[in-house]
Amino acid sequence: MSDPDRLAGVTELSAWVARDAERDAGDSDDEPMEPVDEESARSIALRALGRRAASRQELDRTLERRDVEPEVRAAVLDRLEAEGLVDDAQLARDTAERLRERKHLGERGVAAELRKRGLDPDELDEADRDDELQRAIDAAAERRRRSGNLDDETAERRLTGYLQRRGFSGGTVRIAIERTRPQRSRGRSASGPRFR
Repeated sequence: MSDPDRLAGVTELSAWVARDAERDAGDSDDEPMEPVDEESARSIALRALGRRAASRQELDRTLERRDVEPEVRAAVLDRLEAEGLVDDAQLARDTAERLRERKHLGERGVAAELRKRGLDPDELDEADRDDELQRAIDAAAERRRRSGNLDDETAERRLTGYLQRRGFSGGTVRIAIERTRPQRSRGRSASGPRFR
């Protein structure tokens, strides 16, 4: 970046900071802030939705941070739901699918992530949960390929931790580890060799 370009950037930033400070100076603690009307609140919510899909609870928090009154927030969110712009059930399904496919999360991990976003994990279909074992096996197989030359015990210990951190249940983890165990070590326990 040349010096004139850098100077122009600094000047622009300084002007922005000055305008921001001037605006803040006009807001004294003694004067109550003007309440945000419904159309302004709707614009705030639509801008948030333009950045990424959001749950009703996430939008409510966004509006609350902007000091929108609870009645106005509820009215705006009800309107957005009626228009189909906020659909928590569909967002839960889409988010769960993405978490399962891209992050290889188990159902407990998916449920935890959905709760963080204010979504109800019970909205998910039972059919979506049926393939958890296959997802665990796929994740375990992929992880084993990348584990390199680790001994079996170390590889399985690390693999167990990896799958558990992704929210797979203990039984699912055990089956996934067993089914992805290399042929040479199948039948041996993870704790050591079997004696005849």
